[in-house]
Amino acid sequence: MQKLAKPTSTLLDSFFKYLFAAVLIFIPLYPKFPLFTVPFTYVSIRVEDFLIALVWSVFFVLLINQKKIIFPKVTLQFAVFAFVALVSSLSAILITKNVQPILVFLHFFRRIEYMSVFFLIYFAARESSTRRYYLELAILPAIGVFLYGIAQIYFNAPVISTMDSESSKGIAMYLRPGVTLNSTFGGHYDLAVYLTMIMTFLVAITGSLNTWLKRLPFLILFVVLLWLFMQAGSRISLVSLVVAVCLVSYFYRRFVLGLIFLGVIFAFIATSSQYIDRFKSIFRVFTVKTSQIIFPPTYAATPKILTPTLTPKPTPTPEPLRPIQQDRSTSIRFDVEWPRAMRAFYKNPILGTGFSSITLATDNDYLRTLGEMGLLGLLSFLALLYAMGKFLVLSVNKVSGIDKIIIISAIGIFASFLTSAIFIDVFESSKIAILFWAYMGLAFSTKKI
Repeated sequence: MQKLAKPTSTLLDSFFKYLFAAVLIFIPLYPKFPLFTVPFTYVSIRVEDFLIALVWSVFFVLLINQKKIIFPKVTLQFAVFAFVALVSSLSAILITKNVQPILVFLHFFRRIEYMSVFFLIYFAARESSTRRYYLELAILPAIGVFLYGIAQIYFNAPVISTMDSESSKGIAMYLRPGVTLNSTFGGHYDLAVYLTMIMTFLVAITGSLNTWLKRLPFLILFVVLLWLFMQAGSRISLVSLVVAVCLVSYFYRRFVLGLIFLGVIFAFIATSSQYIDRFKSIFRVFTVKTSQIIFPPTYAATPKILTPTLTPKPTPTPEPLRPIQQDRSTSIRFDVEWPRAMRAFYKNPILGTGFSSITLATDNDYLRTLGEMGLLGLLSFLALLYAMGKFLVLSVNKVSGIDKIIIISAIGIFASFLTSAIFIDVFESSKIAILFWAYMGLAFSTKKI
């Protein structure tokens, strides 16, 4: 029996490795079709939920077989965040009483599910060859995402969107002229964030190579994916991409290469009237807001004039739109979503009003956490992010080869995610959240101490 232990363990390890590889392929390529909807809620259960559950089942069998496990250093921060999230959920149900209990727990378990992927890949990628395998596998699905995007643009391939409650039911639609591209993702923001992560990998791989001939295929793939990225039309993701390129180029000390990547990005921007108009719109908004802060508008007192009662009342002139209202996405954030999150925070500053209490979107992950989980939730979340960022930066000079590519890529992805979280709920969007935690877990697997 003792002789069979090693082959059994090897077989389980291989099954676990390739099963998680299926996750890395399935998540970006399979559109967000709902498998079924939880009754009396808008929450949908999808195939990836069962796939991740299956991976966890195999991992528990491995754990029983090995009887020894080494956790990453950030495990404590993950545990603290999960504990605060649970207490916040109970507070919302028992004290605040402004949520549906089933919705709160569904959102809670969904967030834990996304984060759990970090640990799955951490334990799966114990060897350098496995980490190389996962890195290569992470990039390959981007080609399928590109091809499906082309099919949506030119061949009327169906679009599955989750941008609103009605379309999230799995209704197949078609891409209309002038509408931003989704490809296999639930929204154009998700697609843009995903492509930012993949292009960050490409920049890091290119920076690790010493000859231009070897770099050429990755440069070409970067340009191809950048074209698809531009069809998504996300301004904040474009800023995040620039941040990621700058950081990766800096850590590899490839400044000329970084300038080439930035030159290509800005060349695409210069030829995109859509991006130029949208950046002009947001620039006008912030210019007006800043000028109002520095030079507050003054209004002359209007004298009271008595008018005869028989004088007909003049038709009111419609009030012109404020600059912030002229940019729809900015107006929704400043006028609706962000104030709603702050009201939730004021209602319960310590623990928030619970998951799902401020509707589907806040378009700012930090304010969303503050509103739903309160100050304790935000602090525990920031502590987790700080511990992760510290580990990544301190690990750069301690690794080499494929591990260095993974670490520096993770730094770029980490920074781009934090930037995107200012205007997008990236940590709640299933596809990109799962992939983010997977890439972070891959980076942490380079150094097990």
